Amino acid sequence: MDLFPRRLNFRRAAVVTAVLGLVITPWNLYNSPAVVNYFLGGLGALLGPLFGVIMADYWLLRRARVNVPALYTEDAGGEYHYRRGYNPRAVAAFVPSAAIAVVVALVPAFHAAAGFSWFIGAVLGALLYTVVADRTAPVRDVDGEAIAVDAE
Repeated sequence: MDLFPRRLNFRRAAVVTAVLGLVITPWNLYNSPAVVNYFLGGLGALLGPLFGVIMADYWLLRRARVNVPALYTEDAGGEYHYRRGYNPRAVAAFVPSAAIAVVVALVPAFHAAAGFSWFIGAVLGALLYTVVADRTAPVRDVDGEAIAVDAE
């Protein structure tokens, strides 16, 4: 659970995950095919925009350049730290594209396009993130050799 790393250690995160699993009651999904359809449609509608934002950042903005050591640091000045550990521009692109994708997936009026909600969300997320992303930050391509651990 990387949402609250200062408050959730492994044990607390496991308890939170177990409670969420009980609240969702996944065994009830098998009682109704409509619930399975809505659950999977909503999940896909949320994952599409997330995929779009990540792919736009990696392929379009960073041109497949990654600073591997900076991925594994909690330094506030790190390349991927952004604002308190999350990228507000990515969130700003994700939220509206996810909302639109969820509406397309779950509202019966959009039944004909519901099967494409993942793709709609992915394209919207990528487009919105490409528009709002910060292009002023330098992008460095650093391999992870310096932090690699020898294979045993």
